[in-house]
Amino acid sequence: MPKVGEIVEGTVVKVYPSYAILLFDDGSTGLLHISELSHSYVHNFSKYVTAGNIYSVKVISVDEEKKDVKVSIKQMSQQDRHRSQEKRRIDPDEVSFNALKEKLPEWIEEANKENEK
Repeated sequence: MPKVGEIVEGTVVKVYPSYAILLFDDGSTGLLHISELSHSYVHNFSKYVTAGNIYSVKVISVDEEKKDVKVSIKQMSQQDRHRSQEKRRIDPDEVSFNALKEKLPEWIEEANKENEK
C-alpha cells in the first residue's frame, strides 16, 4: 500500500461525476476527488480524467484499517509533475508523415468545396 507523500502511478479504473478510482501496481486502490485535480475550478471531471489512463499522483492520506488511499494531482510540486513524465528522444526513423500525405488531397478537395459555397 502506498505511503503518505509518495508519488505513485495509478490506472483509472472507474470515473464518477466527482471522483475516480485508481488502481496501483501493488493491487491497492485510491480515490482522486475532483477537488484534488486542480487549483482551478473543474466543472466537468470526466473531461480531464478518463478510464484506462495512467496518472502520477501524490498520496495525501492512507487509512490502513479501511485500506482507504486518497490521492491528489494538485498537491504535487511542479518538480514532481515534471519528473513523473517519462521523456525519450524519438528516433527520426520512427517519424512518418505518410498518413498526412495520404489524407492531404482529400482535405484540399474538402476545403475547396467549402470555399465554393
